[in-house]
Amino acid sequence: VKLESLLNNNKNSDFCAPLTSFDWNELDPNLVGTSSIDTTCTIWGLETGQAIGRIDNNSVTGMVRTQLIAHDKEVFDIAFSRAGGGRDIFASVGADGSVRMFDLRHLEHSTIIYEDAQQQPLLRLCWNKQDPNYLATMATDGLEVIILDVRVPCTPVATLKNHTACVNGIAWAPHSSCHICSAADDHQALIWDIQQMPRPIDDPILAYRADGEINQVQWAAGQPDWIAICYNQSMEILRV
Repeated sequence: VKLESLLNNNKNSDFCAPLTSFDWNELDPNLVGTSSIDTTCTIWGLETGQAIGRIDNNSVTGMVRTQLIAHDKEVFDIAFSRAGGGRDIFASVGADGSVRMFDLRHLEHSTIIYEDAQQQPLLRLCWNKQDPNYLATMATDGLEVIILDVRVPCTPVATLKNHTACVNGIAWAPHSSCHICSAADDHQALIWDIQQMPRPIDDPILAYRADGEINQVQWAAGQPDWIAICYNQSMEILRV
């Protein structure tokens, strides 16, 4: 293994703000997006190693700025959407408790998808693999998974509430738009069927209890019968 490229957009200092997350564009493998505690998201073009788009949320103008101040704190996650051809649209979440959606073709504008009522920091987001209208997010130390519909901004279409300790990971099924897995500090990995939305989703359809606090979950894209979880010093592969 060798270092192929070092992406650094900080040209004026020996130090740069820590990155919190990144996402590789599935349609265009030359695009990588990163998020940082300095309130910015940066989109990189790997062919040239240059930043092709950078959003400083403190300087966003237009409609978004007049509605609310968003991401004036740390940005914790970024993820590309498959909507609009799968190349140009991405979303971010941050310490200000909001979800924002951007379009690389129109970076002067953004869309507020959701704001946490208590302004709790939002830690992660995950796009539905089959229906790009839906995404899931979760708050720091939150017990719930929030399902959002970008066509109905600011109002969750479902809230998944069965965890008894903070949620650490979420993963949509690669083959179904109606199934999502959540994992938490309560040792549980829960699979939910959300096809009844907007009616309440009261209980998961499957549950697994691990021997420790689950800190990450991934649903295999090529083998949708398998889910991987990790906790303590262990990784387990579960058959659905």
